[in-house]
Amino acid sequence: MENERNIKRFIWTMAVVIPVAVALLFLIPPVENLPDDVKASLYILPKLNAIFNGIAFLSLIGAFVAIKNKNIKVHRAFTTTALILSMLFLVSYVAFHLTTESTKFGGEGWTRTVYFVILISHILLSTGIIPLVLFTYVRGLGMQVEKHRKIAKITWPIWLYVTATGVIVYWMISPYYPH
Repeated sequence: MENERNIKRFIWTMAVVIPVAVALLFLIPPVENLPDDVKASLYILPKLNAIFNGIAFLSLIGAFVAIKNKNIKVHRAFTTTALILSMLFLVSYVAFHLTTESTKFGGEGWTRTVYFVILISHILLSTGIIPLVLFTYVRGLGMQVEKHRKIAKITWPIWLYVTATGVIVYWMISPYYPH
C-alpha cells in the first residue's frame, strides 16, 4: 500500500514538474556563447524529435495490434518502446529549447490557423497525457488488468494523437528553422 502511494505521488509530481519545466524554457533566454558549429548542429534535434514521435506512434499502433491478438509480451515491448521514445523526446526537446531561440511559424492564412490549432491541441494534450501514460503503464506492469484496460481506452488515443501531431508540427515549422 505504501509503495502504491509513493508511485501515485511520483506520477502526480511528474505531471506538475514536467509541464512547469517546459513552460519555463520559454521564459528564460537560451544559453549564450555557444560556438556557431554547435548552434548549427542543434537544429538536428527537432528532426530527431519528430523521429522519436514517429516511431512512438508506430509503437503505439503495434501495442494496440499486439493486445488485440492477446500477445501481452509484445504489447508490453511496444508500449515500453513508446514510453522510452517519449522520454527521449522530452530530453531532446528541453536541450533544444535551452540552447536555441524559438522559431516563429512563417505561414499565412489558413495554413497558419491549421498550424496553431494543431500546435495548441498538441501542447494541451501532451501536458494532460503525462499522468495518464504513467498510470496506464504502471497498472499494466503490475498486471492490474481491469484498471489498465479502463484507463488505456482513454490514454491510447490521446497518446497516439500527441505523437502524430508532434510529427505534423515539426513538418509544418521545419521550413522556418535557420539553416
